[in-house]
Amino acid sequence: MNKKKLVILLIPLLCSGLFAQNQTDSLPKRHVGISLNAGTTGIGGSLNFKLAKRIELSVGYNVIDVSAKLTTSFDGQTVDLTVANKNNYTSVIFNLYPSVNSSFHFLLGALYGGNQFSIKAISKDSQDYGKIIFSPEQLGILNFNLKGSKWMPMAGIGFGRAIPNKRLGLGMDIGAIYLGSLSASIEASKAFEPTNDANNVKVLNQAFSDIQWLPFINFRLNIKLF
Repeated sequence: MNKKKLVILLIPLLCSGLFAQNQTDSLPKRHVGISLNAGTTGIGGSLNFKLAKRIELSVGYNVIDVSAKLTTSFDGQTVDLTVANKNNYTSVIFNLYPSVNSSFHFLLGALYGGNQFSIKAISKDSQDYGKIIFSPEQLGILNFNLKGSKWMPMAGIGFGRAIPNKRLGLGMDIGAIYLGSLSASIEASKAFEPTNDANNVKVLNQAFSDIQWLPFINFRLNIKLF
């Protein structure tokens, strides 16, 4: 059993244990709230439900659209790089509180939507291959793509209740997302096209094989609806 399946299986087990501990208490009022958040997983929001006195469920949606351009050089050649991370995430997260009055809590859940990261390289200089000179337009474009799993388990800790006791509240979440094994691919055009071969793709996959966890931090504005 891999790590991703193990984490997903632990979610109902932990929640059932917390439900059992709440059976001796009177049933809580069923509160509902919303959260607006921003952080390393992008910007978005969630709808929050109080399931038990110490368990809240957050169902959310986040969008991340970040890109940066920079200029560097390889073997004396000037290259423009565009680094981009564009994704949409749907999240299902259980907020597990150690006590009824605690604002500190544990996070356990999963994201769905995949993680895609790309690096596009365009040469700004001409390159010589023997007596042949290729202009930047003739060289073409070289694009490296990295993709994670569609389902990404996550775990962490949080401060501030998803459904605050008062009308408004602030919160912060810290943790890590399990990306699974990243899959790399190469897109190349014109003179760069021979770069897209099986050996180079294999080397690229090996280079990123150790990257499986992505740290995250999110800041939230929590609003209790009723």
